[in-house]
Amino acid sequence: MPILRRLALLPMLLIATGCAIHVQTPRTERAAQDALVAQAQAFMQSYVTDLMEGRRAAIVARYDPRGAWFVGQGRKEMLATDAITARYAEGGWQAPASFAWRDLSYEVVGPDAVVVTGMFDWGVSAERKIPVSYTGLLLRRDGRLVIRLEDESAAPQPAR
Repeated sequence: MPILRRLALLPMLLIATGCAIHVQTPRTERAAQDALVAQAQAFMQSYVTDLMEGRRAAIVARYDPRGAWFVGQGRKEMLATDAITARYAEGGWQAPASFAWRDLSYEVVGPDAVVVTGMFDWGVSAERKIPVSYTGLLLRRDGRLVIRLEDESAAPQPAR
């Protein structure tokens, strides 16, 4: 069968087999990106509540169940869920006295992936806040966002 005739049969074959071709237009692509950014913004805002209220289990549940990369300040390590749980265990981690995101930016890098960059202020006490730069890779898995990579790099302490 000549190739042109075979190509002409392709649309009928797709219809007959129940296959659908999904065409992403600039408008639908933009709407999908906007929805992902809105989901990421809600994720980051609710992250504040979990941190401030010391919800250890909720914080651990924010990470990818396959594990997450922790990078920054000269380190790079992949932690499994049990290691992330240990990181937030009683005695090892304390909720901040205050916490505020600053200047968060959202960059959609795939249909189910967004990079969040910005800064936050971690309140050690009412008087002392530590400025920290932040980068997170959020992936959508089973309809919800999870953290796959996180870089929290504190500003260097001033010389005395």
